[in-house]
Amino acid sequence: MAQVRGVLSLGARPGDTAAVVSIPFLLALGSGAAHATWNALAKTPGRERAATWVALALSLVFAVFVAIVGLVVGDQPVTLALGHAPWVVVAGLGEAAYVYALGMAYARGDLGLTYAVSRATALVVVWPLSWLAFATAPSPLAALSTALVVAGTLLARRQGEGGARWHPGWTLLTGVAVAVYHTGYKGAVDGGASPVAAFVAALVLALPALFAVLGRDVRAQVPSLLRRPRLLVAGALCAASFLAMLVAMQGADSGRILGVRNSSVGFALLIALALGERPARTQWLGLAVLGLGIAGFGIDQSSL
Repeated sequence: MAQVRGVLSLGARPGDTAAVVSIPFLLALGSGAAHATWNALAKTPGRERAATWVALALSLVFAVFVAIVGLVVGDQPVTLALGHAPWVVVAGLGEAAYVYALGMAYARGDLGLTYAVSRATALVVVWPLSWLAFATAPSPLAALSTALVVAGTLLARRQGEGGARWHPGWTLLTGVAVAVYHTGYKGAVDGGASPVAAFVAALVLALPALFAVLGRDVRAQVPSLLRRPRLLVAGALCAASFLAMLVAMQGADSGRILGVRNSSVGFALLIALALGERPARTQWLGLAVLGLGIAGFGIDQSSL
């Protein structure tokens, strides 16, 4: 299968190795920015569970549109075979668990701390899953980078532990679910499924099951939320985030992609800064450590 590999030379000649950044790294970085933004937009006080479902449902609409445009304009085949089904089911179950747990966690906790802890948990869980599913062990640099990202994530929110609310059970389950859908998507794209096809198929499985368990009161909130512009934007960013992640996975393993994608914690803090929040010293230290971890994944060119 053709992999997504390439470089941006930033003015360097083709033979130069300086100032070279891999495309999967940039895709994962962009995916993190989009992911942090759609989560912030979906954090609708009192309606978090319905809002996260709406954002995911709208992302399915955008993904189908991308698939159609790719077929008509770009002549891009949408590949999905029966052999991809087990991986797609794993991804779909992970998506369903993720959105349900995320809505429950946001209903019981604040955005920043919930987001940071769930992303750190995903990093801890994804490496064992990647090893079990694909026999992929982290390189020493990738292991160090993962540790730096986890440390940076925790430091970035440590100042808020005294007053910020978060629900340990639902937040940790959110992180586990993230690692599960990463593993499912990685198996599907490695087997030859096109990223958009794997994403659409997983959501087709996840969304009806999620809607059924939301409850009548929560389901009643969906029609009004579908008309909110901020959730339309959240859906578009959700689709962009997942599709960029899946394309990046064609050229790197899921642990490294998730590690870079966890730059979303830093982006989330920047969004909070733009909204008027001012990070404390410990949070700035966390951002610096997180940046070191991201740089480590960028240097690890053997897999990214």
